[in-house]
Amino acid sequence: MTISWFGLSSFKITSKDLTIITDPFGKTTGLTAVRGGADVIICSNPALDWCNNFSSITGSPFLINGPGEYDIKDAFIIGAPADPPATQAGERAGNKSLGPTTIYSIEVEGIRIAFLGPIKQSSLTDEQKETFEGSDIALVPIGGKEILDYESATKIATQLEPFIIIPHSYKTTGLALNLDKLDKFLQEMGGKHTEEEKLTVKKKDLTGEQTSLIILTPQR
Repeated sequence: MTISWFGLSSFKITSKDLTIITDPFGKTTGLTAVRGGADVIICSNPALDWCNNFSSITGSPFLINGPGEYDIKDAFIIGAPADPPATQAGERAGNKSLGPTTIYSIEVEGIRIAFLGPIKQSSLTDEQKETFEGSDIALVPIGGKEILDYESATKIATQLEPFIIIPHSYKTTGLALNLDKLDKFLQEMGGKHTEEEKLTVKKKDLTGEQTSLIILTPQR
């Protein structure tokens, strides 16, 4: 399985038989719009510009945009409501029509990924911990302002106890959104990390007790 990052909370997860794109954003973010083919789109919030540029994704993908269980080819995906509702993206922006955010457990090739999009909660509920139990990789927002700040992101990442943590939704070149830079999160996590253009991993590689922090280079 390979994971690459477009920026914000948009990732491409590729297995032998399946391509998943999460939260495709448009050019209103200041970044080049996410494009490409996919079998599945996973959307954290269908009314949020960060997440809903579906028209640029080719291949007649299956759209997942809310809570539920989804079994597609070799992927098993569980969506659960983010908590609490009062801190959802729509209400943070002063526009309740934007609606709630969903967080996802994505299992591909035996590897379980905890995907947290633009959320604002400071810790995981017991129900969410159950959804994410056994997560191998955690994709966690860290940019503060309207989403998790670096301290809350560190707390949640630690709760998940994954083998690999990949931060997202922080300030990158060209981004028009007001998000924090990466450095505070790196410091909070102890500073030790590796940088990769993309992560290629197999289930058998995920062993030991140490958690690795991997920084992905945005793909344009």
